[in-house]
Amino acid sequence: MGNVVSSVLSSVLSNVLSSGLQPATSSFFEKAKYIFELEDNLEYLQEAAPCLEAVKADLQKQIEMEERKGLRARDVFNLWISKVEAIQPKVTKLLEDRTAEIERLSMCGYCSSNFFLTYRYGKDVLETLKKVKDTLSLKPSGEVARMGPPPGIVERATQPTVGLEKMLETTWSLLMEKEVGILGLYGMGGIGKTTLLKQINQKLLEKKDEFAVVIFVLVSKNLQVEKIQNDIGERLGICDEAWKKKTQKEKTSHIYGVLAKRRFVMLLDDIWRKVDLEEEIGIPLPSPENGSKVVFTTRSKYVCGRMGRHEVEVKHLDPEKAWELFRQKVRGTTIDNDPEILQLAKKICEKCKGLPLALNVIGETMACKTSVREWQYAIDVLNTNATSYPEVKDEILKVLKLSYDDLGDETVQQCFKYCALFPEDDEIAKTTLVEYWISEGIIDGDGDRERAINQGYRIIGILISACLLMPVETSEFLTIHDVLRQMALWVASNFGEEEEKFIVKTGAGLHQMPEVKDWNAVRRMSLEKNEIQNISISPVCPNLTTLLLKHNNLESISGEFFLSMPKLVILDLSANKNLTKLPEEVSKLVSLRYLDLSGTRLENLPAGLGKLLQLRYLNLTGVRTLQSISVILSLVNIEMLMLQYTTFVSLELIEDIKLLKNLKGLGVSINDLVVLERLFNIPMLASCIQHIHLGGIVTSYVRFAKDIASLRSILIESCVFFDIVTRYGCRSTSDICFQNLRYVIFLGVKGIQDLSWLLFAPNLIDIRVRGPSPELEEIISREKVSGILKEGSSIVPFRKLHTIHLISLVELKTIYWERLKLPCLKSMLIKNCPKLKRLPFNKERLEGNDINLVVADNGEWLGGLEWEDEATEG
Repeated sequence: MGNVVSSVLSSVLSNVLSSGLQPATSSFFEKAKYIFELEDNLEYLQEAAPCLEAVKADLQKQIEMEERKGLRARDVFNLWISKVEAIQPKVTKLLEDRTAEIERLSMCGYCSSNFFLTYRYGKDVLETLKKVKDTLSLKPSGEVARMGPPPGIVERATQPTVGLEKMLETTWSLLMEKEVGILGLYGMGGIGKTTLLKQINQKLLEKKDEFAVVIFVLVSKNLQVEKIQNDIGERLGICDEAWKKKTQKEKTSHIYGVLAKRRFVMLLDDIWRKVDLEEEIGIPLPSPENGSKVVFTTRSKYVCGRMGRHEVEVKHLDPEKAWELFRQKVRGTTIDNDPEILQLAKKICEKCKGLPLALNVIGETMACKTSVREWQYAIDVLNTNATSYPEVKDEILKVLKLSYDDLGDETVQQCFKYCALFPEDDEIAKTTLVEYWISEGIIDGDGDRERAINQGYRIIGILISACLLMPVETSEFLTIHDVLRQMALWVASNFGEEEEKFIVKTGAGLHQMPEVKDWNAVRRMSLEKNEIQNISISPVCPNLTTLLLKHNNLESISGEFFLSMPKLVILDLSANKNLTKLPEEVSKLVSLRYLDLSGTRLENLPAGLGKLLQLRYLNLTGVRTLQSISVILSLVNIEMLMLQYTTFVSLELIEDIKLLKNLKGLGVSINDLVVLERLFNIPMLASCIQHIHLGGIVTSYVRFAKDIASLRSILIESCVFFDIVTRYGCRSTSDICFQNLRYVIFLGVKGIQDLSWLLFAPNLIDIRVRGPSPELEEIISREKVSGILKEGSSIVPFRKLHTIHLISLVELKTIYWERLKLPCLKSMLIKNCPKLKRLPFNKERLEGNDINLVVADNGEWLGGLEWEDEATEG
């Protein structure tokens, strides 16, 4: 049948061609060709379609596998896949319409019931078939993927910033300032610095169009420059084979070349030493012109200061936020369902002192504790031996110990461990701490006391910089975070292996001396702030060097207690107000260098005290019950002798004290002008005076010796005089007389009209003046000091003043005649000063709670204050 149709069609075509209509016939023949070959072309397309899909799927699988390795698909392969995906819908549609189109064919596929529609369909099939064949033949070859430029910023897993929201807001705001290029975040370990840095990384996702690349690098304690460079290189996509062969210097140059052309943010976590970003790593220094940023975290304020001028201290959480974080970590409903557990939980939370690391770890540890007994046990353990919890030791103390290790210097480490002896939440006087260190022999200044003191203050600075100690606002005191204190105690006890080496039971409610298994092992013992009344034991303590028993209720100590302490160098019995007697056996403490008996009620000093030839420091402050102190004349090596508020010294005593040739520091109480003048006429003694108490002196002027630079505190009570001057006038700004004066107290001093001499005390932090002082009208007199200030000197009145109390000064009109900056002022108490109408700072500081002003009168006085210009900054 097919041959017949073919023969007929050929005859028709021959007749058409012989009629001379060749162009039209040729066009018709070409179109008919799409119909003639339609079935064959559909067969080819049907075969090619799955082949095309299989090749595409295989390629996509290869690309996915390579991308998991961190590689990036070459653009040519992605383009080929795009072309395939563009063709496939057309292929699918053509094959779906196949049955309908075939049914239109007649005469065995040579004709169609709708010539035009079948022609168009056949043409589409052929053209699509060619595209499929061409696409398959043009599939690119070679490696599917290779190392390519990574994304500009990588999202990092972060924990919720519970309690750090405000800190994050402050840090982010500062970072986005144009002038801020390098920003350091510093704070103690576990305080939340890394969490903040990760949150900054997340916030930068919102600014990915502003920065070409954001790079987060963990630096860590053992800084490895090459590792940092490789991490940066990976993020920049430049770590090829050639990179691996480069030297450190060549990598530095390469990184610099790449980053210098981009606006970048570099996030460096956990830096322990100053890093020269350009020279060591290759990070261009940010500037307002290039708009780049560097943010780093460190535990060291010193490192922070050396690497940039913009810094933020990350502080512990406030109690409310700390409780929120702790509750979140405990989870469950145990806390809410049991009121007793709720109270215990709050106590445990308080023990963490706002340290996120401790709140997280201890909160998670307590999550499964459901009974009151378990929570009570936890409190007992945290109070006595927190390291018995493996989580505390492994996840908290070992982390914090890195800061201790980084101190490097063994002397500094010894000084830090000594801080574990102080009670929880105690404010530690810097002077006392340094005296302890000196007496223990941890620091000695090569035999020079002044040099040793300077060394001690330098070490305090190092420990503050390392965020292991925290200064309080007045700068005279320190605190140690309780978790850091636990770490110091853990290290001092050889990581818990020798717990009796350092026995610290402060504020533990003890009524008697604790039981000790092995007194031979005890090196240092602190039993401060307990309720111990009597000590009658006779321990053998061949290695005990420090014994702190202050703030107890001691009434008696047996002589046997001191018989076997041959190495004891520090004995602190201060603030035992019921202690009236010391045993003669105190003479057996042959190594004793430091003895503090202040605040006791001793009636006599034992004669044996005079045998303590090693004694360098003796504090009898406030022991008003003493009948005689003549025994101190035997202490030929004494260097520090504190007698203020003990007894008023006489001329005879002054002459005796003059014989103590090694004396470096002296505290005295004087009620006789002749004695005062004699004291100031002996340069060796005048230069030693650190604390002076004047009582009941009546004179025109109190003249201080010029060489009184050691003076730290003055208390004057019930005296009558017009003014305080120096023996040589001291009216020059280059001749400041009270360079080290910190504390001034006036109680009922009459005759004096002003305290202008305070202008010559540049380091004054605390002033307290209580009447009656009916003549006192000014604190600083403009008339008296104007001539001095005209010299154009650098004197800044009260620049370090922290506290001022003014009470019952009925004629007081001014503190200072103009507004002062008073940058350190935090506390002011005003009571019964009706004529004082102006304060030396602006109203905004008061309203902003920058200064805690306590007014003990009714509100009328405060409402009547006059403000010069409320819009002007003070």
